[in-house]
Amino acid sequence: MNFKKTESGVTFIEVMTATVIISIACVGLLMGIVHARSELHALEVKERATEELLNYMEYWKGRVADGNLSASERAGNPDGDEIFLYGSLGEKYTIKARLYYDLNRLNNATPFGLTSFTRYELECWIKWSDYFATPPSRYSGRVGKERRLSTIMTEFET
Repeated sequence: MNFKKTESGVTFIEVMTATVIISIACVGLLMGIVHARSELHALEVKERATEELLNYMEYWKGRVADGNLSASERAGNPDGDEIFLYGSLGEKYTIKARLYYDLNRLNNATPFGLTSFTRYELECWIKWSDYFATPPSRYSGRVGKERRLSTIMTEFET
């Protein structure tokens, strides 16, 4: 009788195969975590931009309701006001944004007929570039993001 001799244990090839399989799974998990983190960061910045835009719009709604706007304020803000959505002045990692507004006096014609009220259309918007979420490429920093709000305000004569 000729018996085959077997040894218990794990061979080097089996260990290396298991190492390769585990490494591939870890790389996949790591890429998923990095993607999720960048998406969360982009969502955080977008939420912060929306909050700043809402505050800016409320400020200008109050200014219009007050009725004491100068001629330059009625012309809008083509240059924009600079704010920081992430970080602050002098820090290494910051996200700058610009807030703009445009104020237009509307005529007396409405879809429902003529009105004797003074009406204004107030439009506010914010623009920013998020360099953290953008992978390095030739388009880095060129992709701008923007949020817009507008409302129509009416002055009632007292």
